[in-house]
Amino acid sequence: MSEKKKQAARRSSAERKAQRRRKRMIKRVAWRAGLSLLTLLALVLVAALVAGNIGFRGPSQTMGDLLTVSMLETSALKFVPRIYYSKEKVDQIVERNSLGEMEDEINTSLIVIAPPTPEPTPTPDPASAAEAVPEETPAPAVTAPITSMKPITDEDGIQIYEVKGSTYHGYMTVVQDPSRVTVGTCRDNFSSAQGLVLHELAKRYDAVAAINGGAFEDTGGGGNGGQPGGIVVSEGQLKHKANPDSSHNLVIGFTEDDILVFGKWTTEEAYKWKLRDAVSFGPALVYNGEPLEAKGISSGLNPRSAIGQRADGSVLMLIIEGRQANSLGATYSDLIELMLDFGAVNAANLDGGSSSMLYYKGEYVTNGVVLTGSRKLPTAFIVR
Repeated sequence: MSEKKKQAARRSSAERKAQRRRKRMIKRVAWRAGLSLLTLLALVLVAALVAGNIGFRGPSQTMGDLLTVSMLETSALKFVPRIYYSKEKVDQIVERNSLGEMEDEINTSLIVIAPPTPEPTPTPDPASAAEAVPEETPAPAVTAPITSMKPITDEDGIQIYEVKGSTYHGYMTVVQDPSRVTVGTCRDNFSSAQGLVLHELAKRYDAVAAINGGAFEDTGGGGNGGQPGGIVVSEGQLKHKANPDSSHNLVIGFTEDDILVFGKWTTEEAYKWKLRDAVSFGPALVYNGEPLEAKGISSGLNPRSAIGQRADGSVLMLIIEGRQANSLGATYSDLIELMLDFGAVNAANLDGGSSSMLYYKGEYVTNGVVLTGSRKLPTAFIVR
């Protein structure tokens, strides 16, 4: 073998050895990095378990109750309380931190909607005015009390107020004409598995404002939002029937007379109310002017949505931001207090969590839930 060939062979052998060393080094670095990552994850898991143990089983049972009911209301974290408590214990916590049940039906006579303001009539000449018989002055509409807060916007019969509490931040929208509030759906029927994000749903109806609506099936927590849970009525058309097995069996909607009603009804029972627009969720918050009795903390801290009506017919649409540094969320008791502050005669809770959003005049007023943002929905209460 020539000297050149020998040198080439030695270089090739050296390169192969160097390549093998690099591969071994890469494997060692990858192994150490993987081991470090697993160790870090294990430490984080242990820290989370220890912190959870302090929160759930620590000296404050109120904190344990708050964590439990808050997580049970989420899609992804329902399992966490059962790491620390038995099923029986969880059920006891839910029972002592809940709202009472409605004992009577909605009294629709408590809502008196003012008739539309008539167009001004021309001034008659003096001769005909002398002979004219004066018309009877109509009775004034019943007016509900309202908070002394100033709205951040007041245009075209829609007012939006910023609301704040110790754990929450949100917005109350007041719509003076209840006939403008209807239920919009993501499709003409619900054959598709995909819903629409709130702004898409609002644009489908050319809506001025919109908030999320009722329950929907969310298998696996994917947030596809195409299949409602319970009754859906839109513009007088029954779009989806009630599911007897659904936990969201409170039907919430407006009658043909623009009065907000709700109750635990089957599809057949709901027909007698002549609903024009309705969804299913719950629980009831205020009915016939009285708040539902709150036990304990009433619920967890979460993003919330609710709808109500004042005695003069004005519709109240409440959105509370949550799971954020400046707004952890609100309890049912917080919603009740806010609804009463704004003069609600009747009010009910809607779907919450990352569904809770307020859309107004082409943009979102609220901030979405951190990390998840706005979800796809089958229904929304819209204002046109």
